[in-house]
Amino acid sequence: MYFFMILIYLLTGFSFIALLLTGIQGYFEFYVISANHVTFGFFTAIIYLFTEVLVMFFFVGTGVSIKEYIQEKGVSTEFHKNSLAIKKKLYPPTLTNVFLVMTVFIIGGGVDTGSIPGWMHGILFLFALYHFTTTIRTQHNCFKENTALILEMTKSQPNSTTE
Repeated sequence: MYFFMILIYLLTGFSFIALLLTGIQGYFEFYVISANHVTFGFFTAIIYLFTEVLVMFFFVGTGVSIKEYIQEKGVSTEFHKNSLAIKKKLYPPTLTNVFLVMTVFIIGGGVDTGSIPGWMHGILFLFALYHFTTTIRTQHNCFKENTALILEMTKSQPNSTTE
């Protein structure tokens, strides 16, 4: 569990830096690792999507583990309900941000072909980046709540450490 959490935190940091760098690159037109704005933006979008999908699957996986633990150990079902409540806090902003960032990426193609004005792409990027910072905070809080929930659940079972 902790390995994936640490990996997600590292990838989130990398995604944020890459998104910020891609945005600055779009405004000032310079190369990053020999990649222009379009190429680096594509690379950034792939890493960002991988990270956000990993976040969501982490919570799906821990939710399944909680449910199985409850069934196996006969622990209170409140833990599963709390796990669902955490997901209800996490998924809406995460999916909204994925929608925003992917919209920025897609609209970038419209800017490249001249169909959409660059200022629209730029403003949407700034909004998506700001929203990502709030999403990161939400994800961090959900990771803390989820970890506390799992620790509380395993401590509620008297023989859980001896098995």
